[in-house]
Amino acid sequence: MRPRGDSSLLEDSETRAYISCVLARRLLLLASLFMAWTPCAFGQLPKRLEKCLSYPTLAQEIREKQPEPKRVRVHVVRLDFDSDDGIPVDAQQEISDGLRRRVFEPESDSPYLKDLADEIVEVPVRGALRDRGYFKASATAKLTALQSDGEDISVVVTINATPGLQYRAGEIRIESADPDRPLTMSPEALRALIPLQKGDLFNVERVRTGLGNLTKAYLREGYVDATLEPDTAVDDALRTVGLVVKVDEQVQYRVGSIEFLGVDSMTRERLLESLPKPGEIFDAAKLDEFFKVNRAILPSDASRDDVVVERQNKTLRIVIDLRVCPQPSN
Repeated sequence: MRPRGDSSLLEDSETRAYISCVLARRLLLLASLFMAWTPCAFGQLPKRLEKCLSYPTLAQEIREKQPEPKRVRVHVVRLDFDSDDGIPVDAQQEISDGLRRRVFEPESDSPYLKDLADEIVEVPVRGALRDRGYFKASATAKLTALQSDGEDISVVVTINATPGLQYRAGEIRIESADPDRPLTMSPEALRALIPLQKGDLFNVERVRTGLGNLTKAYLREGYVDATLEPDTAVDDALRTVGLVVKVDEQVQYRVGSIEFLGVDSMTRERLLESLPKPGEIFDAAKLDEFFKVNRAILPSDASRDDVVVERQNKTLRIVIDLRVCPQPSN
């Protein structure tokens, strides 16, 4: 499930860029759910069998020949805020604590001080402000190197920000992207998954959490291709931000077949107990739970990388490869 971009999402380009960034970060984990759901390319050796070869494959040789980029470790040792900017004290503390805990590892041959300044502005600084209702907050940052000890660089960060107006949440609705096709799930029940109420300070983090909750709800109901389209409406006069999330549910998938490679019939029956049955609605969460509940009987290196899911009309063919490398003969 994925969000769709929309030029009407926000009114100003800086805020639009910020929302795109935070939504992308939040949904990276969701994207990883489906990375293993693409069938192997024609002629490509399955990953599990690739481990068994006594010689490297062409793909492995290409990967090994790629040089590892040299990196430095950047430590933030001090932050300077402009006292005239009006950044709330608790936001300053949150930004400072978060940056001091992190160690950045950019490539040494990149303009990393500028790149890190942009990164710090985009999420830690604007994020802290926008989670406090300063929806149109803007900021700049400058990194100055204080000392260098080999690969370790100590920097001071100077931050300037303009919080702007503080906004509260307006109306929040969940709607079908197709006016002729009502949602299969209750819009009111879906709305309850967004932990932000009308009148609360508008909090982007809570919106992100809500979008994640909506995504999980649809994945549990077999809508693996559903898309979310969040659209905000800013009212400067009332100082509110309204939110409409339009959902394109697309196709609901059921389990077509489940195949295991490399297990005997008894183990297969035990493993099937923790997965949806053929004909049932596909619940993506159970595929994650499968590796947890069956850890004792699975190969020690079994993971989601060993799963291939193929779409077949409105059903899914699930193949789980659990083959192990043959033991060498004496």
